Amino acid sequence: MQRRSSNSLQYHREIRANYQLFGMIIFVLTSCGAMLYIVASLFSRSGLGEEALWRAFIIVFAGSLQYFIGKSSLSDRLKPHLMSSIFLLIPFIYYPFINSGAQTVWASSLLFILASLVVINRTMLLYATSITTLSLLYIWYQTPTLENATMFASDHIARIGLILIATIISLLIHNQYVTRLERNIDYLARLQEQAFTDPVTGLANRSSFVIEVEKTKQEGDLICLIDLDDFKTVNDAFGYRTGDRTLHIIGRRLMHRFPDCTIAKASGSAFLMHAPRHHEARTLCDDILSSVSERVQIDFKQINVTASIGVSFMHSESTDHVINDAEIALFTAKSNRKNTYAITDLATQNDRKRALQLTRDLYDAELDRDFFVLFQPQVNARTRRITGVEALIRWNHPEYGLVPPFEFIPLAERTRFIETLGGWVMRQACLQGKSWLEQGKEPLTVSVNVSPWELRQSDFTERVLSILKQTGFPASLLEIEMTEHIFIEGTEQIIETLNTLHLYGIRIALDDFGTGFSSMQSLVELPFDQLKIPKEIVQEAVHSEKKRSMIETIIQLGKRLDMTIVAEGIELEEEAILLERLGCHTLQGYLFHRPLQPRQLEHFLTRYREG
Repeated sequence: MQRRSSNSLQYHREIRANYQLFGMIIFVLTSCGAMLYIVASLFSRSGLGEEALWRAFIIVFAGSLQYFIGKSSLSDRLKPHLMSSIFLLIPFIYYPFINSGAQTVWASSLLFILASLVVINRTMLLYATSITTLSLLYIWYQTPTLENATMFASDHIARIGLILIATIISLLIHNQYVTRLERNIDYLARLQEQAFTDPVTGLANRSSFVIEVEKTKQEGDLICLIDLDDFKTVNDAFGYRTGDRTLHIIGRRLMHRFPDCTIAKASGSAFLMHAPRHHEARTLCDDILSSVSERVQIDFKQINVTASIGVSFMHSESTDHVINDAEIALFTAKSNRKNTYAITDLATQNDRKRALQLTRDLYDAELDRDFFVLFQPQVNARTRRITGVEALIRWNHPEYGLVPPFEFIPLAERTRFIETLGGWVMRQACLQGKSWLEQGKEPLTVSVNVSPWELRQSDFTERVLSILKQTGFPASLLEIEMTEHIFIEGTEQIIETLNTLHLYGIRIALDDFGTGFSSMQSLVELPFDQLKIPKEIVQEAVHSEKKRSMIETIIQLGKRLDMTIVAEGIELEEEAILLERLGCHTLQGYLFHRPLQPRQLEHFLTRYREG
């Protein structure tokens, strides 16, 4: 997308604004002058006559006409000549006062010249000076024949001289004004160019691209994010100067190849394209790939470049959101293979729209109104009696209904809402655990999931201990559960936090063990009391000897490190039997209980207690 120079446009815009201001000043001058003329006539010997009223009306009409001409869209060449017609009023104003030698009204000439300074226009200065000088020369010529004339030649010379001096000063101001105006406009144009133009390619940058697309976009238009594959190798092999020239050539090539599209430089080696909706996405991408892959010749060097493309479609979202969708598609294209493209489908865009809506709604959500906690029992593998529960948060969204945790927990972590949400869940879990103890139920371990972001907070230990103190729930029955992501997110801080919590008697559990980033060294350093085998491994173990061997290894490792083993996601009886045979301590899954409301769970606890 080429950006034409706006210097002349900006200059003419300033001049038009001056014409409007001039028209306004002339209107005020003529209106006030007409009123003074009427007042003066009222107190004159002859009184206010019809002629005086018509003269005042003509003066106001002329001023109004100048006001509307100043606001009109007439050309800058025609407008000064039309607006200069106001100066023809000078002799018209003088006429009634010629008999008195025009003792005072000659000053109106100066007012008109000063008004013309607003526009700083040579043509208007010429009109004002010429008509004023001729009028004063005429009065000088008529003065000897006038009965009441008391003016001397020196008076006429002085007044004409003042007019000429005012004109010379106006011309000097005009030259300075135009010079400074052009300099300032040029400076602003350079600043604007730097703000909206990429210095390497000369194309518009992303900010300018978004502004332009917002003006012209239509439903169904395409946004293409074009990223050159492995362009770093070009810079490393030939130098950054050659790399910049390559980007410049490819940018110009895209502009010439797709003249009806808006092209901009995004960042690094990426380009943005806005294509009208009549383009077919796959055909357009093939043409782009073909255009980019043509050899670039610089100083006898043959440079081969390929590109990957992400495509998204304009709908009701902003341009920035559509570009983000194109970035997701580009990532998909580069993950599959390079020199190809990926098109964001409507489902992906709807998912993104839903995620954005959920993110916004998290800020407005009320914990006690929109969230609630369920408890999924954990049972002894041999006796099938409930030994503990895991607290699971649910979000009852007013529009989407129940939103699963795997969807809104990452959003809460990104918005730092997880600190508030996690503290609320732990408090609710401890309050419920204390309530069961007060009802005489058997002590149950209450497990609460904690995100790595919470564990990295320096005051996390104090907040947990404060909740236990306020609720009266025993620390030995609270279990903090986390995933293996803690091993890559601030391990030193997390180790210190977990060791401190363990000293207070709080149990520590590692969820989804064996699926991510855990190491034997970290397993020994951290005070884990429990390992949880994920359901993906559990459900495959029935038919896979390798998975069974993996589970058996985890169980033996846990026993050697004095940890209990919990298997999640049990849905079949044969899975439960297998895990019991392999030595697993605790089972959890839909085979035994789904996540329950506290009152539903109390029914099972009472039944187990009664036998």
